Amino acid sequence: MLSPTRSSAEAILKTVVTTVSTILQESTSAIAERKEESNDADDSEPSKKKFKDDTEVETSAAKTIYPPQPRLLKKRKVCVSFGYCGAGYFGLQRNAKDKIHRTIEDELVEAFVKVDAIPQAHADDMSKMCFQRAARTDKGVSAVANLVSLKLSPLENLTQLVNDQLPKQIRMFGVKRVAASFNSKNSCDARTYIYILPTYAFCPIEEITSESYRITAEVLQLVKDVSSEYLGSHNFHNFTSGKKFTDPSARRHIFSINVAEPFMKENVEFTIITIKGQSFMLHQIRKMTNTIQQAYNADKIDIPKAPPLGLVLEKLHYDRYDKKFGNDGQHEPLTWEDAQTEITTFKEEIIVPHIIKKEITDKSMLKWLSFLPCHHFDRLSPFYPPGAYTGVGRGLYLLQQQQESSAKLDDDDDDNGADE
Repeated sequence: MLSPTRSSAEAILKTVVTTVSTILQESTSAIAERKEESNDADDSEPSKKKFKDDTEVETSAAKTIYPPQPRLLKKRKVCVSFGYCGAGYFGLQRNAKDKIHRTIEDELVEAFVKVDAIPQAHADDMSKMCFQRAARTDKGVSAVANLVSLKLSPLENLTQLVNDQLPKQIRMFGVKRVAASFNSKNSCDARTYIYILPTYAFCPIEEITSESYRITAEVLQLVKDVSSEYLGSHNFHNFTSGKKFTDPSARRHIFSINVAEPFMKENVEFTIITIKGQSFMLHQIRKMTNTIQQAYNADKIDIPKAPPLGLVLEKLHYDRYDKKFGNDGQHEPLTWEDAQTEITTFKEEIIVPHIIKKEITDKSMLKWLSFLPCHHFDRLSPFYPPGAYTGVGRGLYLLQQQQESSAKLDDDDDDNGADE
């Protein structure tokens, strides 16, 4: 039987992993790339045919002279690296028909239109520009460096032009031409997420959980030991929504998990969990902070999601693409080394301070911990659904089911979403 301390550590880790894993649980199977469409009809006008027997009629009226039309730039397949703080937005993914719920992609696409990188018609129908995001993040989740692929006009100083149109919490870091077959989602080999949280999340149950808690070396090592149980390939059907144990896509591979040394911010101790996986499912990482070994079995387990605030997409890995195309003379590796200083500065000055300040002010982790007793962390049944032990827990369960149902309706081609 696990000790209370270990159970608490497993509960937190499982929730975090469920959150990240749900994000990273994108289909790892290769999807046949669509052939790149020919340049859009508005790129160039069809040439007018002339016939030898055409004759001109001479008139005394002067011929009308029209000013020369500007030559439209040929569109190219590119990828765009950008970061954002998710505060105030309803996630990353854009719905062109939804004018109420503002998203990160709304800002990005509209900036492209304003600088004439894409026409308005392509913003209204994003499939016309072969638009694809590498990882979909949900409401409240940030990204140090996400990536989208699309076709646009390669303007000079495009990065600066776009940044001039974006709010400060969204930054474009660069644009690179990519191979016609490139797909920002399917070409990605791995994704790295971080989860920033106060260390009192690992406070042993026999102690009082408060902001004054300071993690000991023994508890920190226990957290590291427990987190290592996620390494390798496992069936993560319990760490997402709508996946069955028999679904092949539920099997995901975790390359590494690291728990950083604690650090102090405004008299509260924090740590950072870094998870690198091949791909993650919706809510996977936020659920990986709970019960572990039992969750790999076929039975559905009661696993709550950790708060989304501390979750951040840290890095995308394109090792296979870089090896094949990175040094072919026409394309560049997708490592963004020339923008690394700007990316790091954005993370340390915009994203991390927002998470720390918001956590201290709203105490989202402390509130979440207070509701953990409403969950039984055991096999689900019609008689004991998640949080069914108390009236409050039952209400939270019904609310959670309603929210997850709405989220599933919003998912498109992202394999249940690349978690928050």
